[in-house]
Order: sequence, then structure tokens, then C-alpha cells
Amino acid sequence: MKAIGIPHQYACFACRKSFKRPQFSGTSNHFMTSAQQQGQAREAAGFNEQRAYRCPDCGGDAHFMGTDFKAPRKTDVRAWQEVRRFIESGQVFHRASRDATKPNP
Repeated sequence: MKAIGIPHQYACFACRKSFKRPQFSGTSNHFMTSAQQQGQAREAAGFNEQRAYRCPDCGGDAHFMGTDFKAPRKTDVRAWQEVRRFIESGQVFHRASRDATKPNP
């Protein structure tokens, strides 16, 4: 498998830390049959779905933030609380989503 595309943003609310993780795709070349390419793609999709991301500092759960997340300062506790409420409401930071740059308090 190889890393592709824009890395996705993840954050740990306990540490107030943001980090990027690559997404994976199956390898594909012109020597592979279409069945092999489809098998590789299924394997990569399953890997990405089951992958549990952990904070590199505390080892706690990391939350998917989208691709356009800009983390507040580590000392800005109120902003991190707003971001947490935004993510827990089921939204993520994408350009196509409404008010992606500013979470609703």
C-alpha cells in the first residue's frame, strides 16, 4: 500500500495537539489485472476504515478533523472546547461544509 492524496487532520483533545496522517491506496500498475487492482483497493479501504488513530504523545484517541482544520493555540482552552463540540456534533472541517473555518459554539 502507498500513501495518497491530502493527509487527513486528526487531533487529541486531551493534549490539545493536531497532527496529520496519510491515507492509503492499493498499488496499481499496468502489469496487474483488474481483479488484482480491485483486490488491492478493497484491502486499502478496509485498512483505512479499521485503522484506529492514537495521539503520539498520550496514546489516547485521536479524532478525525477533516482536511481543512487549523488548530488553535495549545493554551487557548476555550477554542479547543468549541472545536470539540463542533466535532462531537458530527461535523468536520472541509471547505464544502457550512462554516468550515469557524465552529458554531
